Amino acid sequence: MTLLQMLFRTLIAASAATLFAGGAFACTPETEGCIEVGKWELSLGIGAGVRTNPVENSPDIPLVLIPEVNYNGERFFIQNLDFGAILWQSETQQLNLLATPSYDQVYFHRWSPSNFFINTNAFASAGKTVSDEDNIPVLDADGNKELIAPQINELQERDLRNRRTAGLGGFEYNLTTDVIDFQVQYLRDFTGIHHGDEARIALAKHWATGRHHIIGSLGAIWQNSEVVNYYYGVTPVEADARGEYSTDAALSSEARLDWNYQLTERWDLRLLARYRKLPDEIAASPLINDNKVITFFIGGVYHF
Repeated sequence: MTLLQMLFRTLIAASAATLFAGGAFACTPETEGCIEVGKWELSLGIGAGVRTNPVENSPDIPLVLIPEVNYNGERFFIQNLDFGAILWQSETQQLNLLATPSYDQVYFHRWSPSNFFINTNAFASAGKTVSDEDNIPVLDADGNKELIAPQINELQERDLRNRRTAGLGGFEYNLTTDVIDFQVQYLRDFTGIHHGDEARIALAKHWATGRHHIIGSLGAIWQNSEVVNYYYGVTPVEADARGEYSTDAALSSEARLDWNYQLTERWDLRLLARYRKLPDEIAASPLINDNKVITFFIGGVYHF
């Protein structure tokens, strides 16, 4: 691959990325609540919340501080971790070139750069011999019972490979009407982490009255087999008694409600609720013990 081809691939790939990551639609001239052109907007949410973690034996993720960074330029915008260039726009439509990080790795990594699972051997500190009474019966391939040590699942989880953050890019199209907003994206991994594709679609409705501003949205995320297997597949090295796992492309659905109430010029009260339904292809993975992810946050937002 020539240098020119690599640069072209990076530009195109760095394009398709901003749809559901932040949950907000890109600004158009008619979008409610957009910041002024050429102006930065910084805010910090302070409150209490949680994102449930569907990964087996993994704690839920607390939400206490939620920073937000927004910039809306003539042809360039930033929405938190999403970067976009406006290719074309009219009064109601907008076509953007976007770049964003992937988000499935959040279930495997906490607040530090270290891996979510610690690479230590569970048997090294167990300090006892496992007897037959302690073993767990499971069925082998022929349907016969066999025994496995109860620590085997914990051991294998601590040996999981690192699920890294991929850079996604592609194109985003927005349509704003008096009734509803529509958004669609096509994303591709341009960092070579999993070489996967994602397609995302969303419908959103804004209600604004007095100091209240409510946004409700419904959407779906399609991920091809490369994405799903990179994050939720189980390789031979990682497999426990349940064996390896790989699957096909998957389609997730989600709903979101975002309510803001302006208290003062600097402070808002915010409530955020988000529900993601995991498809069977992801929920059936031995790594997963739930078929949904619930995100909830309530608190104050300070605008700098």
